[in-house]
Amino acid sequence: MITKICEKCDSEMKLIPAGFSRAKNKPYSAFWSCDKRNGGCGATARAEGEAAAAPAGPADDRFAAIEKKLDEITGLLKSIDGRI
Repeated sequence: MITKICEKCDSEMKLIPAGFSRAKNKPYSAFWSCDKRNGGCGATARAEGEAAAAPAGPADDRFAAIEKKLDEITGLLKSIDGRI
């Protein structure tokens, strides 16, 4: 495992790989994290030279599926609107 020493508290940091945030629904770059749970200060640092962003594959597929469903729903709503 790759590690780095925190500049603020001299604790060991760990590399968090680039990924896709479930909370914000956006990709994020790789970064270093000083783990508070293990006595660190909670600081973060950019991971230069690491993968810049998350792979776009699964998120793009998910968005395409959502867009397809929305098109289907819109079509159904338009057909119902004509009957009322």
